[in-house]
Amino acid sequence: MPDKRVINISREFSATPFGRYRSDGLESGEVFRETMLIPALRESSSVTLDIDGVAGLPSSFWEEAIGGLIRRDWAAEQVRQKLTIVTTDRELLVFVRLAWRYLDEADRKVRKPA
Repeated sequence: MPDKRVINISREFSATPFGRYRSDGLESGEVFRETMLIPALRESSSVTLDIDGVAGLPSSFWEEAIGGLIRRDWAAEQVRQKLTIVTTDRELLVFVRLAWRYLDEADRKVRKPA
């Protein structure tokens, strides 16, 4: 198992990601999660998402990519242990905080008693 994996979203996926579902296009959160993020989390001991260079991360894309992990049976604690999100762009820092909020919100909804 490779020790670390770094994914630069703008270089390896899209500088303009958008959409929640695969039906929204090939730059959607679902496509990113299923084709890049989950394989990296499975194959590496740690994954760093570098968000430098993106024009933005629309909430539909970002919530599906991150919150969708919980809906795909990943434990929030497991994701927090393996995933790091970085940027050197101060304007993108909000997306780091949003990612963890989306993770926690999805976790609360999944664990909510019926």
